[in-house]
Amino acid sequence: MKKNYLFLFLLASLLLAKPAMAQFAPDAVCGTEEPTEAHFKYIESINERFGLDVENDSNGIIYLPIKFHVVTDINGSKYDYNTLLTVFCELNQKFATSGIQFYMRGDVNVINNSFYFRHTSNATGTALMNEHNVIRSINTYFVDLSAIGLCGYAYFPGSGPGGPLRDGGLMMSISCSQVGNTTLAHEMGHYLALPHTFDGSSTDPLSPFAERVTRNPNEVAPRFSANCNNFGDRYCDTPADIYGFRWNCNSMARTDTDLNGDVFQPDAGYFMSYSSDFCMNKFSPQQMNTMRATVRSSGTSQAPRAYLTVFPMPAWDTITSNVTPLEPLANDPPSPANFVFFRWTKAAGATHYYVRIRRNNLPVTEFITTDTTRLFTLSLLQPNLTYTYTIRPYNHGWTCVGPSQVGTFTTTQGYGVSVFDPKRQDVVVYPSLLEAGQLLNIRSGEAQLHSLSMIDMQGRTVMQTNLEPNNSAYQIQLPALPTGMYQVKLESSRGPLFERIVIR
Repeated sequence: MKKNYLFLFLLASLLLAKPAMAQFAPDAVCGTEEPTEAHFKYIESINERFGLDVENDSNGIIYLPIKFHVVTDINGSKYDYNTLLTVFCELNQKFATSGIQFYMRGDVNVINNSFYFRHTSNATGTALMNEHNVIRSINTYFVDLSAIGLCGYAYFPGSGPGGPLRDGGLMMSISCSQVGNTTLAHEMGHYLALPHTFDGSSTDPLSPFAERVTRNPNEVAPRFSANCNNFGDRYCDTPADIYGFRWNCNSMARTDTDLNGDVFQPDAGYFMSYSSDFCMNKFSPQQMNTMRATVRSSGTSQAPRAYLTVFPMPAWDTITSNVTPLEPLANDPPSPANFVFFRWTKAAGATHYYVRIRRNNLPVTEFITTDTTRLFTLSLLQPNLTYTYTIRPYNHGWTCVGPSQVGTFTTTQGYGVSVFDPKRQDVVVYPSLLEAGQLLNIRSGEAQLHSLSMIDMQGRTVMQTNLEPNNSAYQIQLPALPTGMYQVKLESSRGPLFERIVIR
């Protein structure tokens, strides 16, 4: 698009006070629209309240809830959960100086829908948000936006699909949401009302509608005085910027001069610029004031996203230590492929553990549990193979502890059908970890149970007892057995059922 056409377009937009779409270069990766004049007026009003000083806040950190949505396709392509935990930690680190921190609103919502996974237009994202946005949360989706050439986009307050108290959100492309990327922080800035550093200006640096480099409000003719309060991004504490394309901070952006002949030198450190990811590291004081004022009302000023701070963040501790895998270990006897028992030390403050199982450094499966023990009984593990696994402790407010040291185990042939087989899940044996003298509980639905046998890891039957077939609940007093792992065999009307328990 030619400069003179852009000049007329922007001039008409300003005079008519209508929304304008940002004019991005072909290599641009943010699809967030340029703010309307009304939104720029909102920013100007906040700047008038606080000037260049960071808001004097006696209430400390503002905590905001994020609802993460991970979309998958029919082939199982999806955002890696381990990466999400790290990127979420990085988001809080990037926002630390702003006095804003985020926490997860419940567990991640997994959406299995190939149509919603690969976007062919923004209409896909609109339908996705209308269907899945959660009230009073920052709804953040991880999808594939490569077909429309975007890394992500977000909606300013009071705009976007979803309806009242759940308007808009963030749409993130998986490829731009990896460890070290700044796209999530950039789009979160938009969601909290921040424009690009180059928004609101003309792409013609000699235009009177372009933000000027000078910050002096009293320049002497023929020089023009500063216009940063009413042009550009409206922040006088960010340098003038007209570069709406990605640029490398090592080589800087191309050189242009404004009406005064001053050279544009945008600061590559601002998250809301278009510099490379590894350059970005900060928000300006005025930008921080805007974000804080957007989520918390003050006096007669009503915050447009105040609904995010209605409820306090639940109390979560900082996790300062990792876990140690205890079972299985490399020197342990092989585990039956359909009965692998995992156990690890507890991490103080952790409420969840993410367990990832791999083979030859390729993912096999994963699960999340709130316990420090887990009997893994799915059919994804194959016999006579070696696997590795890691455990990562976290809670919904703290995800900055990485995976544990790598554990290794091998498998043998399975023992048979697990009681957790979906076809037979009306039979439950618990607990799987027993203290000496503790009762073993068995509950049965429609299946009739006839007898119970205990088999040690050498295949020896160490106990056998008959069960009343008309009962649905049993409590079994086990004999004094050595510590270790045992197989529980139940003869039933559905055939033999198997479970494994550990006595310690």
